[in-house]
Amino acid sequence: MRIKRLLLSAMALLVTLPVTSYAAAYTDIAGHKDEGYITEYSAYGLVSGYTDGTFLPDAKLTRAEVTALINQLQLPAIRQKAETFSDVSASEWYYTSVQNAVKSGLMSGYADKTFQPQKNISRYEAISIVSRMIKSNAALPVPYTDKERIPSWAADAVKKLYTAGIIADYDGNTLNGNTPITRAEMIRMLDKMMRGYDFDTTKIRVINQTASAGREESANVANSKFPHDVLGYLTIESIGIKKYPVKDGADLATIKTALGHFAESPFWNGNVAFCAHNRDYKYDFRNLKKISKGDEVIYETRFGKRKYTVSVIKPINETDWSDIITKDETNKVTMVTCIESQPTKRLLVQANEKI
Repeated sequence: MRIKRLLLSAMALLVTLPVTSYAAAYTDIAGHKDEGYITEYSAYGLVSGYTDGTFLPDAKLTRAEVTALINQLQLPAIRQKAETFSDVSASEWYYTSVQNAVKSGLMSGYADKTFQPQKNISRYEAISIVSRMIKSNAALPVPYTDKERIPSWAADAVKKLYTAGIIADYDGNTLNGNTPITRAEMIRMLDKMMRGYDFDTTKIRVINQTASAGREESANVANSKFPHDVLGYLTIESIGIKKYPVKDGADLATIKTALGHFAESPFWNGNVAFCAHNRDYKYDFRNLKKISKGDEVIYETRFGKRKYTVSVIKPINETDWSDIITKDETNKVTMVTCIESQPTKRLLVQANEKI
């Protein structure tokens, strides 16, 4: 079942996902740490901004608003019976999305038969929801200083998303799971999940933890040999690059420890873009200048291994991002590094998947 853009009710558009507003037009996300995730998720029509051109990335999310985001995914129902909540009237804009979220097994009500749609959703709750859409056999220990305070109902979900690389570092290395989640953080988690599953809901596993049969939809298992923060490994034998780790981000801190993945590019399908220093680090692109057309590039991730053939080698201006952010249905990798003694230039190498 491919994800499709859904038309919500007029009231839903006004309250939670107000008006489709393309990410390029948002007036308040430039420079935000989650700008890339917001831009990509918006481009797929899965979230939108407000009538005044803002996205409000740091605004808190209610439970009703989260059901609207889930509704966009058109997940299969694993519970057929509708739930009746005393505080969710059939006349409310979120009535259908609440029912769908409950039927999908991702959300539920409270013991007093309420749903509390206007309650802000916490980080723990958001992590728990997203965790039910992935499958991970590994469970790495989490590094958070407040890990002993993680409630038992959220502990496995936290481990699962940490292992899968969907959540990582927080300020002060403290999870603060009771903190209300923001629009930006929720979109970041959903976008990371959907990138990995290529926007194909037949590859998302939805687990009904309360059903006696434990019914599960189709699976895509995260490979435990990948550390939680490593997206994959790049190999270019011809220039001495052997299983260099790739981490998400193009900031200085990231590319000191691995090759960097441009957040503006996809994780797996399409034009996947990397960057690295041209010297001084264990994992750098110092030998990229020695690459030749026809050389083989191998990229291995949780989602498989692909082989590519180098087809483009050229200098670009440091401000030219066109080859990096271009959406492309052809699977390729794009690699960028500095050119020695040319501070305004970069070396760009592209390789297309071998067919």
